[in-house]
Amino acid sequence: MSVRIVKTRPGVVPGDAELDLIRRGVSQWGRCTLLAPSLAERDQVRRSLARAGVGVGVDAAVVPAWIESLWELLGDGSHLCSGVQRQLVMAELVHTSAPEDLAPLRANPGTVRLLAAMARDLLPYAGASAAPGASDGAAASVLACLRRYADALAGRGLTEPSCAAATLAEALAASPVACARFVVLRGITTLPAYLMRLLASIAVAGEAVVLLAGEQAAWSDELAAAFANLGCDVAIEECVDGRPAAPCATPTFLEVFGPHARSRAYADAIARAGADGARSAVVASAHASELADALAPYLAARGIPFELTRFVRFGQTAFGRQLRALADLVARMRADEEQTGSALEWWPAPELTDWLYSPLSGADALLARSFDKKVRATRSLGVQGVLRELQSVQSRTAAARRKLADGHPFARVPAVCADVVRFLWQDRPVSAIKAMLEVLEALPAASLGSVAGTCRVTCERAMARRALEVVADEARALGVSQASAVESLDGLCVVSRERASASPVDEGTAVEVSFMTLADAAALPCGSVDFMLLADVEVANYPLSHDEGARASLADLLGAPTLALEPIARVRDLVGRARAAARSCVLARVTHDRQAKDRYPAAIWTELVAALGEGASIAREGEQDVAGDFDPAGTGSWSAERIACLPPQQLDEAAARYMVLMRRTEEGALEPRQFSASQIEMYSSCPLCWFMSSRVRPAVIDAGFSNMEKGNFVHDVMDRFHERLASDGARRVTPENLASSLNLLDEVFAEVRAEHARGKTASSAPLVALSAGEERQIDDILPQLRKVVRYEAGALAPFAPAYLEYSFNGLGVAYAGYPLGGRIDRVDVDAAGRAVVIDYKHRSDVTPFKLADPTVPNKKTGEVAADDPRWLPEHTQTLIYAQALRRSLGLDVRGALYFATKGKVAMRGAVADELAEVEPDDGRVPGLRDGFPGERAGGTMGFTELLDRVEGSIAMRLADLASGKVAASAEQRPSCVHNHPIGFERRDA
Repeated sequence: MSVRIVKTRPGVVPGDAELDLIRRGVSQWGRCTLLAPSLAERDQVRRSLARAGVGVGVDAAVVPAWIESLWELLGDGSHLCSGVQRQLVMAELVHTSAPEDLAPLRANPGTVRLLAAMARDLLPYAGASAAPGASDGAAASVLACLRRYADALAGRGLTEPSCAAATLAEALAASPVACARFVVLRGITTLPAYLMRLLASIAVAGEAVVLLAGEQAAWSDELAAAFANLGCDVAIEECVDGRPAAPCATPTFLEVFGPHARSRAYADAIARAGADGARSAVVASAHASELADALAPYLAARGIPFELTRFVRFGQTAFGRQLRALADLVARMRADEEQTGSALEWWPAPELTDWLYSPLSGADALLARSFDKKVRATRSLGVQGVLRELQSVQSRTAAARRKLADGHPFARVPAVCADVVRFLWQDRPVSAIKAMLEVLEALPAASLGSVAGTCRVTCERAMARRALEVVADEARALGVSQASAVESLDGLCVVSRERASASPVDEGTAVEVSFMTLADAAALPCGSVDFMLLADVEVANYPLSHDEGARASLADLLGAPTLALEPIARVRDLVGRARAAARSCVLARVTHDRQAKDRYPAAIWTELVAALGEGASIAREGEQDVAGDFDPAGTGSWSAERIACLPPQQLDEAAARYMVLMRRTEEGALEPRQFSASQIEMYSSCPLCWFMSSRVRPAVIDAGFSNMEKGNFVHDVMDRFHERLASDGARRVTPENLASSLNLLDEVFAEVRAEHARGKTASSAPLVALSAGEERQIDDILPQLRKVVRYEAGALAPFAPAYLEYSFNGLGVAYAGYPLGGRIDRVDVDAAGRAVVIDYKHRSDVTPFKLADPTVPNKKTGEVAADDPRWLPEHTQTLIYAQALRRSLGLDVRGALYFATKGKVAMRGAVADELAEVEPDDGRVPGLRDGFPGERAGGTMGFTELLDRVEGSIAMRLADLASGKVAASAEQRPSCVHNHPIGFERRDA
């Protein structure tokens, strides 16, 4: 067995020594197969062999085509599986397998991609379940899937190329054929296990030669050991002709200090090369397409045209992203309909809003916004309600399109936003793809971008056509369902060859640029371009580690690892060949990212700088010219200014006048708008929190399931309960009617719960459960409210609810000099006209709402709170409404209470002394022993005086509000945590 590892000079085309080696091989064996790593390098080799007169008897090919040709000659008649067919069959297998057969894997596109990659390289060894560690766990599950996949291929008359290679290896070892006696590998730096064994079999009666050029020679010892383990006789030779090596341009270096200067610095480097006489330039990058997009406006401004071959994957197209997102959303919505999932898994369906905003839906963007607002505003629409709203958007868009003039660019664009979702729901992805393709065919190019719209829409159409071909034709030919075929589309790729023209700014500096990857740049002929920019030479783009993951782990487990050249040697080889292709070369990198995190240079950068020593030419450019970095033309007409902001939490005079909003009366006069008691309380507690919530108003866009919605639900239940109680002839809950009151509460609770589930409520937001967990939280509210009703039976015995959800809007009541609005939850009144204001609080503890007489000296310090002219209790909402009730209804208000409706049910707040509890179960306020005035502790402030004092203090604060004061309170409240961080750390811009 003979394997020769031959070290040669680097070069894109074979040198004289390599040509002589091939001639001798053809003379000895009659034919030669020369394998290249890519189609581009194969074509280069073919042309070189033809020019040297060595083309006869030499077949230049890439590995997949070579295996296919051998299989056609020696195979069993089955066809080799293509990449798309592999994805399709694997997707069908994954999505028709029971969950226990896949565990711990799951049926998703990621699993399909992983198993397909494993099948491509390791299927011949999937039967090796006796390998250590392969008999249980994830490895056993994967191997079982691979074996089922092999059976699925066989049933369709297909064979994996790797399995074909294993079969060919056995056939060639037993019976060699003339066309596989002498094989030369040139520039191939990755050898899967199946290819190694095929080459070893060829060497039984023939010869396999591996050519390692330049830096690839570092691989020779590892390669020799691997072939020796396969039983081959290995010889390592050097084959160097007398010609000098191709010269490599001495590189220069460009360091850009910051990402904002990157595009300008790279474009300037290209323009300087053009000014120095370069007419052809190559920009090589690990992400060539993204770099071309970033540099395009800067190159256009400098009159530099460029070309690019863009490889666009399915997930990089709007068509692919939308189809994948909608298919996933429909699956979750269907699970909710079938009660195998919950609405929380899909609501508020942001994918549908994205879909409506996409030009591919054919919908109007304005309707997309209203759709999003409506779906997010309520949790009660349900799946069918959302689908009806989607159909409404499509109908309205179609009606508007019919009214457009014939020449309008969107007149013939169909609206398919609801149709596509419906087709996916019906498991008809072919119809969905056709509908999206119909829109793409009619869309004007500008709808996908005013600059590169034509290129983008071409890519989108090509991807849609290719996806349609796969799902409609290839999947059907393989017996794969449409639903499974959609899950396999991630592997699709279309090629777009783009060219951007530009008018030269200076005829003497015209240079044309080609964007490509480093591997493509390395395949260029020596000296074929004038200038080479190796961009973004950073360790993140050119890492030093091999790819690791489940596939590599399984390969090691099965004893079939892929042999690959070390990454640093590969990068050295590619950079060396790319440098040889250009007359001048610049390596460029950016030192840090937008978050100021360091971006470290690739190892090849460090090596080249070290090799040049003090002679290394390193240019450095920073972000000092802010305006210039953002000016593609570099005209210098842009300017940067520093704007000084006001100190934090300070408003200027122009903004301060909007603190108190005005409205016109029926007579046309201006008057202040109403303040609610909750707004006044919030401002009094913390002006900044009030400013954020009432003027800035950063609102949550999604309807929630929070304490606010639960509080609304409790308010609605208690309001309905007391209304029904009164209609049944009972003034209030008493110990005598407690049992019937609890039964009534159960009925009311069920009614209100059903209404909230439909989105019906008199409050600001209904309580709608979207999952079993949220349903249980609603269940837990009923026992809490039963405790509330029991508490009411013994509290405030002479009083009965007289005003429920009493609104002050429109009554013309003034408080502290301003109109008062809002509503109070409940007002209880007794036969003598005394009243108590009650505000429900759906919280477990109302102790913080307890208010003591401020004229009572502090026991520790002796201070009297009432001595402060601005004294104000923390909670004032019920006190404000109590004062307002005295004016609006003429009631003798004797209490302002907060009623906890969960946890430890209790009433706390401020009451006149006659309502404070003297002994348990005395019919007053249970547990509230201190009233106004607090005479037992030396207090002198009566309840009415308290109301007047609070109003005076609030008047001072509202005067501050009118003057524009929005500074945060010195004492931080719990709510401050949510409001203070929003936009109030200012710095000059």
